[in-house]
Amino acid sequence: RRRRSVRPPAPGEARPPLVVIIRHGKTTHNKLGLFTGWEDAQLAPEGRAEAAAAGALMRAHGVEVDVVYTSWLTRAIETAWLVLSPLDALWVTIHKSWRLNERMYGRLTGLSKRMIKQKHGDDQFMKWRRGYRERPPPASPFSPFYPGNDERYQKYVSDVPISLRQSLIRSLGHGRLELHRKFPRAESLKDCMDRTIPYYQNTIYPQTIAKNRTVLIASSENAIRGLLMHLCDIPIANISNVEIPTGVPLIYDIAGRCVHLFDDGQLPKPRDRYDFGEAADLLFRPCDYDDDDGCDLLDPHLYLDDKFHRGDGGLGPDIEAAAEREAWERVLEIGEDDEFTTEERDFWVKEIREGATEFDDEPVEVEI
Repeated sequence: RRRRSVRPPAPGEARPPLVVIIRHGKTTHNKLGLFTGWEDAQLAPEGRAEAAAAGALMRAHGVEVDVVYTSWLTRAIETAWLVLSPLDALWVTIHKSWRLNERMYGRLTGLSKRMIKQKHGDDQFMKWRRGYRERPPPASPFSPFYPGNDERYQKYVSDVPISLRQSLIRSLGHGRLELHRKFPRAESLKDCMDRTIPYYQNTIYPQTIAKNRTVLIASSENAIRGLLMHLCDIPIANISNVEIPTGVPLIYDIAGRCVHLFDDGQLPKPRDRYDFGEAADLLFRPCDYDDDDGCDLLDPHLYLDDKFHRGDGGLGPDIEAAAEREAWERVLEIGEDDEFTTEERDFWVKEIREGATEFDDEPVEVEI
């Protein structure tokens, strides 16, 4: 069996870059089942815990973040802080861009998803929620959910064209000249990708990966869904069936054009524990390497044991188990005499001697 981990650099070599993508932790709106979009919902206590745990896991795997890119939404910014804290990396540069914001949900913002589904039916609900080209009903330019009424976008967005109509209306209404930009009133997934993908290609990639720097991208569900659709070549017909769990770091394999997960020593493994949707296999597909090493078809995880990485193989199970125990001892502070296993097991099963009845004895503890 071949195992992979965050491979340490060989002596004299530069550390290979990583692209770590994380959806913000769970928010109050997530818990209530509300459309969030550009509304600045706060992290719930569970969301802060998710982000902090993600940072601790990254530290255990030896990740060293060089730079962070995130949106202008508080939930994503706070998630980035909480991830960086266990890494002792709060000092690294954090670039914020509205182009990494969540998809704009228009008039659906702040409304109950369950209510919208009941009122408009499953088909229309899914088109508005996950449609690649379908936009939800647009927000009114005078709505509090319209970004043009938010000071942060009014004052600091400079890379959006001027809206002549809104500039005229607001100038007449306020009795003074006001130049108003053409902010989105509603977006489809494609609209969201039209701003996130160019930002990745023209800003994030040349400033990080091309310079051999590890980057953390903290953003929202649809911004990440669109980015992974582009990076992993996921077809339009399947992208609506890809789920992005909150607070789970995803590692994009640049060479293999696939996604990995950090193993955390728990069972079931992250691939099976979290909901990645019906099309999850398109995320965790076999990697497309140029060499002949190939990729484990069944296991997308990166393991703590840095003696195992892509290309190593042929080690016996005893050596492999001992190496993994040593790795987890460092993380969990397991003593030499403590029982430790990464394999799923039942603690006891009832052993019945030949000819005995079920009332003859208490069950005997056996390991299987």
